[in-house]
Amino acid sequence: MENSWPYVGRARERDRAVEALTAASGAGVLLTGDPGVGKSRLLDEVLDQALRRQRVTLRVTATPGWQAVPFGVLANRVPQASDANVADVFRDVERRLREVAAGRGVVVGVDDLNWLDDASAALLERLVASDAVQVVASVRTDWLDAPPVAAVRRARSVDRIHVPPLDAEESTGVIRAALGGPVDGLTLDALWRISQGNPLFLREALRCGLRDGGLVRRDGMWTWPAESLCPTHLADLIQQTLGTLTPEEAEAMRYVAHAEPVPLAVLDRVVEPRIAERLEERGLIRLLRHDAAVLVQSGHPLYAEAVRNDTGELRARRLRRNLAAALAELGGGGADDLARVVAWRCEADLPVSPEDLLSASEHALRRHDPVLAERLGRRIRSARGDWQVARALLAQGRGDEAGGCLRRAAAELTEPRDRAEATALRALHAFWGDRRPDRAREVLDAARRELPVEARPGLLAAEVGIAVFGGDLDGARDSMARLATDRPRDPLLATAVAALEPYLLLFAGQPGRAARMFDTGEVDLPETWPTMRAAAQACHVQSLLMSGRLAEATRQAQRYYQDAVGRRAPDAVGLLAFARGKCAYHGGQLSESVRWLHEARTLVGERALFPIRDYVLSANAYVAAQRGEPAEGRRLLASLRAEQAGRGDAGGLLATDAELTEAWLSAVDGQLATAVGRLHELRRAGAQAATITVECLHLLSRLAPSTETAERLTEVAAGCDSPLFDLWAAYARALAADDPAGLERVGTALEASGYLALALETVIAAEAACGRRGEHRRANLLARRAELLRDRCGGYWPPLLPHRDGRDELTPRERQICELAAAGRDNATIAAELVLSVRTVENHLQRAYVKLGLRSRAGLARALGARRAG
Repeated sequence: MENSWPYVGRARERDRAVEALTAASGAGVLLTGDPGVGKSRLLDEVLDQALRRQRVTLRVTATPGWQAVPFGVLANRVPQASDANVADVFRDVERRLREVAAGRGVVVGVDDLNWLDDASAALLERLVASDAVQVVASVRTDWLDAPPVAAVRRARSVDRIHVPPLDAEESTGVIRAALGGPVDGLTLDALWRISQGNPLFLREALRCGLRDGGLVRRDGMWTWPAESLCPTHLADLIQQTLGTLTPEEAEAMRYVAHAEPVPLAVLDRVVEPRIAERLEERGLIRLLRHDAAVLVQSGHPLYAEAVRNDTGELRARRLRRNLAAALAELGGGGADDLARVVAWRCEADLPVSPEDLLSASEHALRRHDPVLAERLGRRIRSARGDWQVARALLAQGRGDEAGGCLRRAAAELTEPRDRAEATALRALHAFWGDRRPDRAREVLDAARRELPVEARPGLLAAEVGIAVFGGDLDGARDSMARLATDRPRDPLLATAVAALEPYLLLFAGQPGRAARMFDTGEVDLPETWPTMRAAAQACHVQSLLMSGRLAEATRQAQRYYQDAVGRRAPDAVGLLAFARGKCAYHGGQLSESVRWLHEARTLVGERALFPIRDYVLSANAYVAAQRGEPAEGRRLLASLRAEQAGRGDAGGLLATDAELTEAWLSAVDGQLATAVGRLHELRRAGAQAATITVECLHLLSRLAPSTETAERLTEVAAGCDSPLFDLWAAYARALAADDPAGLERVGTALEASGYLALALETVIAAEAACGRRGEHRRANLLARRAELLRDRCGGYWPPLLPHRDGRDELTPRERQICELAAAGRDNATIAAELVLSVRTVENHLQRAYVKLGLRSRAGLARALGARRAG
């Protein structure tokens, strides 16, 4: 990385600078911007462009150490002051430049123009004024009034080009190019947040990560799983900015850094407004509007980090005491203010009542700050404190640490309904987190015996969750009906059950209804628990996919993915990357699908809530097989099986994806009977779930088409509400009947809906059916259509279908005749040359056109060339 730092995202600024230099009146360019944004690198690029345009270029770098030395940076380029007076130096330099230039233009590049010594600045001013040179100089925005800068601008008008930080897309390009491989979205976002597009900060962050081992390549993808991107190292880079603060400004920055985002009204009580104004004008702090409140935070995350690292503990305690007192003096305020006061008082070791601690912790949990909720909850020495800590840990994805707190809360909370809901959360954690369904059911059974009847509705959330994903759909419907009239009071439980009804509908063959629940707002996307929020979002995407609404599913998956990245939860981001991969697969974009599924596999760890990782590994294996990589599919599926065996999973609906993938891999490996038998078993096992039945029959109809399978699929699809399922049934009927017209209609409908992978397979099947009927002209048209679809799918070819190159290889005579035709000879000339009848030549050409997917000689040369390349 050190020797190949990429140049990305400055084409617009570079082109503007070059244009300014080539203008007839162009005296030069000032490249301005914050430290580290890449002004020096851009200066080099501009000089390089000038050199390519036959200009003479000269580059110098001014530094503070040479500012007191006359002609310091030009020591090797001008006569020494002892040899001549200044006027003679000026004339001599100008003369020599003109001699060297020999009629060409001269461009002088000065990095950090503000540090240029007075003599060099005067010389540069003279050269620019006399039109002997053009100048390209970099300067920090806050040094535009420095004497050397003013001198150059005074000599002649120079263009000023602001060099902004990189945007998020440009930063992503830099990171991927620097690391030479794919990077997961969570890492890209973290690097963007900490660098804010500053290339210097970005480079130092990557260097730090590689040096310290935080940035690692996992299964081919770069990821940074640690919470901190070593900001303490990066903070050293901005001391040159913070080191120029006055004592009053430094104290104001400390208040902001230790309280951000701090209400402006509070800051006004502890900092003089004029000091805050100066900091805002320099970009060191900025204002945010949140509802009706005005908040203040640091202008860059590293500013706050550097200030906090440089603040002693005693000073930090004093700052927080003052902040708490200032907020209390303002009076009034709501729950947000109470949470702030409580947090500041705790961090300053001031007394806080248990009631205030509890209120503040609960408010933080409900306002999506589980870290603060945990910190405050640990100060509550009671079962209620255990309850706060347990839920905060779960919301952070740290379920492994929550078990003891959950157990104590469920046993010791005083109110029976609270104990019931603590037990429900404990059971769900056992089922989803610990992957122990038997233990989850034991916990619920014991609670039903011990809790009073009126408290037992608090268990419903767990009963529904376990029933839905355990395969008991009838029991789930019963519990769901009771849950509808007695919703959980706890925000985490409410989060956990938000998507259970649409999931139930999805399994039951009603993806259209499930999608409408999201579309109409019947499902409130949960806020408190990021992983559960992502689970609900993934349910929405899958419902749209299974409803035949691929374009909407793709848009929602992209939007939800960005939402998950903003919440910085790896499992949530991985789950939505999985959803994006599924959408890309159905759209025929298998390379893109692999990229998203790879990210999902990287981010979703073995301790992710069940069954996320199972779905992710199964989808990776399935798409690998689709791409003609069955060995990779087997490897991924074996990894999934090993994890399942290690935790003793019971199967049920959760095993469906893996079983379908297993059947698909068997078929790709040529074990068709094994695949068909597995699908029949899976059909029977998932009889309660209409969607599973449809998926099994859909795959079965493609592997072993039959009237019986088609009729059964048609019957089941009729009881569902998905247009996509109806298309699958129509495909099965057309395959069973070997009906090319029916296959073509299905292919057209699938293509119109965006399901290009299956559309390609269907059109190829229609072409083969036409060939079997001797309808060669129609087969030829379908072959061309299949090639166009294949191009849209990035060259993908369905692995279960024989490739056209192997199936329809040209005979030597056909190739000979085609090559002559491609060279421009007509049929009669070819016939005379090869001593054949014209009719024989025509027959050979017609068969070759069908094999090559052509309608006439047009494109024949290209098709033959592609065959040779293949």
